[in-house]
Amino acid sequence: MENTLEGRIAYGKKAVLEQVAYFTAQFGDVASQWKFDGSRVTEADLHLSRVFSERIAAEFPSDQFFSEELEHGTEPIEVKPGYSWLLDPIDGTNNFARSIPNCSISLALLENGNPVYGYVYDHGTRKLVHGGRGHGLWLDEQRVQRKEAELNSQSLIATQTLADETALADDDALRMAFKLRAFGSSAIHMAYTALGWLDGVIAHRVKAWDIAGGMALLAAVGGSTRFFDTEVFPMKTFSSKASGFAHIAGSQELCDSMERAIGKETQYRW
Repeated sequence: MENTLEGRIAYGKKAVLEQVAYFTAQFGDVASQWKFDGSRVTEADLHLSRVFSERIAAEFPSDQFFSEELEHGTEPIEVKPGYSWLLDPIDGTNNFARSIPNCSISLALLENGNPVYGYVYDHGTRKLVHGGRGHGLWLDEQRVQRKEAELNSQSLIATQTLADETALADDDALRMAFKLRAFGSSAIHMAYTALGWLDGVIAHRVKAWDIAGGMALLAAVGGSTRFFDTEVFPMKTFSSKASGFAHIAGSQELCDSMERAIGKETQYRW
């Protein structure tokens, strides 16, 4: 592949699609264990992380590669200027391990720490959603436009099933204005919002690798990702043990409506 942005975009798509057969074969039939933070990891997570790491390093040796499931050491790693890749090998691991199809491969190409192109392979639809600002939004080989819907009480907001006081209070406030859904994969939440299948997203404890690919998809259609109290992007350092953060995403209008509904203003917009 050419050592250009366009070459990397093409390679990212190829790299994800090459792993779909393995992902499908392991779905619902793979050993798993629990990590330090109480989240599940499977042998498929580890295998996919190694494969992506090795192949991207061979193709673009000057690029950095980060994955939730690789051992990167105990100290945060500085994200260098230039291109880097951020992988969540299986987003929705609990679903994946228990044969629930709402799970995905999520890969983001970053430039100077910002997502410029994203890839979310959605196992439920068997489709690859990919795109970035200035590159359009694609569903497999078809360029698509976001399905815009009027915002009203039937609008669909994706949320996490996180039972802490802040999350419950925000979800209760949003439930009075919209309908809430939880699919168990932040990457899918973001991809569906980019497509317009969902109207927006709220989450209270996600990591950069959960949403980086989806952020690029949403940016492709003029959407917004907003963070309450943490400046996540441009990503300056990477740590697989990083703390979670809260964010909302959707159209500019929808994000404004969500902020009014929960009575909070976000501090950082992307």
